[in-house]
Amino acid sequence: MGLAVSAAAAAVLALATAFLQLGAIPALFPGGAAPLLPIALITAWAAARDPDGTWPVLLIVPVILGVASQERVGWFMLALLPTAALALAAGRGGRIQRIAFAPATAVVGALLYLMLLTLAAGRGSSLVPAAGSHLATALWTAAAAALLAVALRALRPRAHGLFE
Repeated sequence: MGLAVSAAAAAVLALATAFLQLGAIPALFPGGAAPLLPIALITAWAAARDPDGTWPVLLIVPVILGVASQERVGWFMLALLPTAALALAAGRGGRIQRIAFAPATAVVGALLYLMLLTLAAGRGSSLVPAAGSHLATALWTAAAAALLAVALRALRPRAHGLFE
């Protein structure tokens, strides 16, 4: 039962971050360097909850982003996979250690995500000129991951026993 509730919560958050990434985030960051909320969610969920529980994000977010854009759903899924792998690797330590590594994992994941999608779009020559914008996006993503990890840690389910 607990796993199903956790997966449902991750799915709802995945839907919310995908729609925010499409609408509100570009409006709040008109300069182009904006946090990648799906990346932040994957790293924060792996840090604060269960690293194996990030799979709903990997299924839901690419479908929504792919349908809303001109890129294929598969490219978004492939671009999110390195972040999930990093989150799984970083998620094997203690919970506090995982929360500390969430921003670093988000930076690397965001840079790989942007690089893979740029290459998939056939614009590999624009990687160097866009490096500053990509780094700013990665840093915003790290900040979002840190905030989400702390929030998810505070909202984690707790045992409700007599002496707990």
